[in-house]
Amino acid sequence: MKITKITSTIVKISRSRDLATAYGVSTSTNTVVVKMQTDDGITGIGQTVSPGAWGGDTVETIKHHIDDLLAPALVGEDPFNIEGAHQLMFQAHRNAVNARTALDFALWDIKGKALGAPVYELLGGACMPGAVCHGFVERQAPEAMAARIQEMTAEAGWTWYKTKIGFTVEEDIIWYRQLRELVGDEIRFQLDGNTGYTLGEGVQALTALERLGGVALFEQPVRYLDEMAHLAARLETPIQADESTGGGPRSVYEIARERAAHVLHYKIHRYGGLLPCQRMSAIAEAAGLEVSVAPYFDVIAAAAAHLAAATPIAKWPAGFSDMTDSILAEPYEPDGQILKPPPGPGLGVEIDEDKLAYYAALQ
Repeated sequence: MKITKITSTIVKISRSRDLATAYGVSTSTNTVVVKMQTDDGITGIGQTVSPGAWGGDTVETIKHHIDDLLAPALVGEDPFNIEGAHQLMFQAHRNAVNARTALDFALWDIKGKALGAPVYELLGGACMPGAVCHGFVERQAPEAMAARIQEMTAEAGWTWYKTKIGFTVEEDIIWYRQLRELVGDEIRFQLDGNTGYTLGEGVQALTALERLGGVALFEQPVRYLDEMAHLAARLETPIQADESTGGGPRSVYEIARERAAHVLHYKIHRYGGLLPCQRMSAIAEAAGLEVSVAPYFDVIAAAAAHLAAATPIAKWPAGFSDMTDSILAEPYEPDGQILKPPPGPGLGVEIDEDKLAYYAALQ
């Protein structure tokens, strides 16, 4: 089997609710979808997220990387040789990590479809039910957030919610104190700082927030590993590394060496796909770390669920993205608080061609 053609499409879908973080406010998610065709008639699909303009490639840059640099390196190659494909992509453009992710997914999809096996079987087999999920509540006034939490808990049974900190120390402490007074003691919060604090601010804010109770996890409150390590040693609440994982396997090694976190948050588009994530997990497991896998949505969600199912240390929850629409032919969402991998061959999901064309035309 040989790869004969690779095409990419920019797709932008609005969020159901605006996402406010220390970086700014996001109203939509920009992605690039790929199709990888073979001479056996099997087509693999992939998708990646653009981190621009908050620090990374734009969708236009990702599409350029795919169309002009990585696709020419892969056409004519054997899609079963995923390791070899990664080496060719690295040689074509070593910094095109986001683009490599979409192509990595498509390669696994082709291999699974050809063998009649779901991707989690190719990754070693399912040892976990899938990607564990938590609720997500946007940073708003405490009264509005408490009402939203009450609604979501009644509907879906969520007791673990992620929300945002990293604005100002005083603002965050006052806000969280009021929020805690409005929700039940059974509600736990994952507080994500998105590197918004300096070390001094982090010490002040996190120790005060911890004393208020109900914090299950602090996520990336500061930028640098030595700062993360200082907080990890000082606090009782576990620390999760998110932005610090951006270097892939090397970053996991450095986090473990510095004792900078207890949990790693995998956003697969940052590392180049499933193959690098398996290397990261081997290092993390050896160091006694555990992971959460961001399930996001659509093709990315399916890939994340397959990875989580085949990763024994994928025990911590992450949030399924709340988008206004999907480009998939069939709905794919969490079953309760688990996003289970689709059971079909490959990634187990297919694209709705009409929706793909519709959202592509909006660009």
